[in-house]
Formats: sequence, structure tokens, C-alpha cells
Amino acid sequence: MKKIFLSLMLLLAAGITAYAADAKKPKLMVFPSDDWCVAKGYTLPGTQTPDYEKALQDVDMDGAVAVMGDIMAEMGYEMFSLKQELKQIHTEDAYSMAVTSKADGMVQESDRDLITRNVGCDFIVELSLLNKPFGARRTIEFKAQTIDAASRKILHGDIGTSSASSAPTPILVKEAVGGFIDNFCHKIDLAFTNIEQNGREGSIVFKIADDCPLCFEDEVSIDGESGELAEYINYWLEEHAVDGNCNLNQKSRETLRFDQVRFPLFAAVAAGGFGSKKGKVKAQTMESFVKPIERDLARFGVSVTSVPIGQGSVYIVLGGK
Repeated sequence: MKKIFLSLMLLLAAGITAYAADAKKPKLMVFPSDDWCVAKGYTLPGTQTPDYEKALQDVDMDGAVAVMGDIMAEMGYEMFSLKQELKQIHTEDAYSMAVTSKADGMVQESDRDLITRNVGCDFIVELSLLNKPFGARRTIEFKAQTIDAASRKILHGDIGTSSASSAPTPILVKEAVGGFIDNFCHKIDLAFTNIEQNGREGSIVFKIADDCPLCFEDEVSIDGESGELAEYINYWLEEHAVDGNCNLNQKSRETLRFDQVRFPLFAAVAAGGFGSKKGKVKAQTMESFVKPIERDLARFGVSVTSVPIGQGSVYIVLGGK
């Protein structure tokens, strides 16, 4: 009987291990926290906007970001290097053409939004740390919090404190993180499972440009049905958002603003195009989610320009042809 019980337990353990190995893990990137950057003065000139390049010149923070990235990679997460991505966006010509002109200067994409959109990051892990003198030694109070890259909402956070020591910052950070890392990762996995089941949360703003022949209160017809342009957009989102989850929180003749729009984490690629395969599934951003309605809106005799902001936000501007 004992042999049978042990065999069952070994099979169960093997099954759990195999499941854990096969479970999808989100893509993560570690950033210094915005509040920490502002408090330390690591900001762009004349603004309260974090300058992450300056922040990573701080030896303590650079070490903390590296250590946290290594720990999360060991836990099985796909990690991206902030330092490498910063180098890339500031050397590419595309970055100098930042996203302002397309929407009459009404939007500005930050470094963080641009980076998370480029790498397809699911969550941001923000770090802040505080050195506390303790005689000839010191302790490090270390805070980590997870932020959804699409909605920018803070999901959870944990704080750890190292023992008093004269050891280098990376060692103290590892000690501080060790006290909460299992629970921290468990919460990330739960958040990712929720996104897989219920979709990412983001926002969409529709704007009417000065030269557009329509406003959102005008009646339009498509496929034999008629109604206000705003109605059509609202119906489309309710039909395509996960479980119809979307909220129209601003409506006027020139602006429609939707938030809490749940869009699927993955989508099948349509047939056609260079090297595309019908039915191939790939990760989705808000920008790719709204492509079908952009094509529909163009049928009303308007030009349509989309301006993505990070993973989860997009401005759609309707203008004249």
C-alpha cells in the first residue's frame, strides 16, 4: 500500500512540475520608480519626467535593477534590459520623429511607453530603495511594485529590509528581496492569468480633426444600417471587447473617450501580407486591436490616423481626405 501511495505522490509531483514548466510566463522589465527618480533629481531638465539614463548612473539603483532582473529571470520570466532598450531608442531615427505631430500635438509618448510597446512588455516592475545608516554599517529598505504595462495600474507591491551590513548593494538587495520574492511572483502570475482570461485593460480616444467632414453626432450608414457615428463606434467596441467590457466616459461632437476597454491578449493573424499565416496567433496591443475599426471608419469618406501610446492606449484621429 505504501508503495502505491508513494508512486501516486511521485506522479502528482511530476505532473505539478510539468504544469509549472509549461505555464506561460509574462514578459517583464525592471525600472527605477518614477517617484524615486523625482526624489533623487533624476529628471529631464525643467520637468518632473523621469530620466532613466540618469537614474541608472546611480550605482545603487543600477545594481538593484540588475539583481532584480536576474532574480526574476531565474524564476522563469522573460526579461528585457532597460539599459539596452534606452540605448536603442535614442540611436534610432524613428525616435526623433516622436508621436506628436500626427495628432496635432495632443499626445506625447514617454520613454517608458515607447519601450514597453517596442518590446511587448506585459508588466513593469518598479524599484525604489533607501539607504539607512546603521553606525559603520547600513541597511537597505527595498520596495518593488508591479504595474500593468497596458493600463498603467499598480497591481501590488512589497517591501523588504536587509540586515545591517557593510556589504555591497547587490548583496543587500538580494537579502531584502528574498523575504518576499515568492509571494511577489505568485501575485504576478495571478495577474497574468486574469489578463489571459479577461483581456488587457486599455483606453481609446477618438478625435475629430478640423478638416473632417463628419462629427460624432452625424448619421452614417454601413451594411444597410444607419445611426450616429458615435453609436457605431460604441457598438463595435462592445462587440469586440472581451465580454463587451468598455466604458464611454466622455462624449462630445469632437471627442469620444473610452476607458476600461478589455481587449484580448492574443489574436489570430489574418491571411494575406508578407509571410503571414492565417490562424497564426500572436500577442496583441491596443493598436492592433483597433485596426479593423480604422478600416471601417475610412469607408465613411474620412482619413484615419492612429497614434499608439504604450501597449494599452491609442488615439484615433478622423480627418479630411
